[in-house]
Amino acid sequence: METQTTVEYEVIEPVSNIRFFTNSRHVALDRYVDEWIVYEKHKTIGNPSRFVQAEQTVTVTWNGNPEFEEDD
Repeated sequence: METQTTVEYEVIEPVSNIRFFTNSRHVALDRYVDEWIVYEKHKTIGNPSRFVQAEQTVTVTWNGNPEFEEDD
């Protein structure tokens, strides 16, 4: 079975609700320090057979999360 995992960050400015997506953890951390809302999304796509594709997305919010560590 082939699998592929990608990490993407959704960054939201809380006052204007402007949002953008980035693959760069450094860009997301810069905005997190500026009090923006950050969601870290891990998307895994697998092909258990020729005819089936499975997709799983795990989303972690950084803001207010006691388990989040900036220096990962």
